[in-house]
Amino acid sequence: MSPLLPGSIPKKKGLLVKIFLSPLGLFYRLWTLSIRMRYSPADGLEELTRHPSSIVLTLWHNRLFLAGEWHNRYRKEKTIYGLISASKDGAWLETFYGWTGIRAVRGSQNRRGVQAMRELVKVIKVDGNDVGITPDGSRGPKYQAKQGAMAVAKITKAPVLLLSFEYSRAMRLNSWDGFVIPYPFSSVKVTTKLLSSEFLCKSRSTEEAAQIVEDELNQITKD
Repeated sequence: MSPLLPGSIPKKKGLLVKIFLSPLGLFYRLWTLSIRMRYSPADGLEELTRHPSSIVLTLWHNRLFLAGEWHNRYRKEKTIYGLISASKDGAWLETFYGWTGIRAVRGSQNRRGVQAMRELVKVIKVDGNDVGITPDGSRGPKYQAKQGAMAVAKITKAPVLLLSFEYSRAMRLNSWDGFVIPYPFSSVKVTTKLLSSEFLCKSRSTEEAAQIVEDELNQITKD
């Protein structure tokens, strides 16, 4: 067996830290369960129900707070895996993802990039589950899509589902993306749009496909 390369093992939080943070996880779950999601056939619900196979879910980084809860409600027959940085910051985000029901695939352009891509492809092609990617994450620029999600869609031939939330009442953090957190018991309008892999990837480069996703995702995102 070949030795592990430096930086090839993702940073993780220990069991004691996770136990210490578990009350926050419970609080988060109760918070998201209190949110009322408004989602009509015209907003993409009917289209989604006609497509039970695996998808590459894409949404902007500042809409992540409700991503897991949306998947629990509308894609509960599938497990979803999200790409998270292999860094120390990613270890905290992996804990947050665990609360939401999203399983982590650790990697980034600088660390474990190739391994992470292989794992994401396996999630779809072998396991038959969903993959979630924030095309402007994890450091932006805000609302500008990188090519990673399109590479996964191109290899797996899975359609890309665009997801966005519009909030009745929410707070916005002072972060690079203006991360949005809806207030408990508030109402959220959900919009999705399905883009076929043929439309995105056939005779198009990943850069061209990423630009299409960026334009379409911005069109359904209301700030």
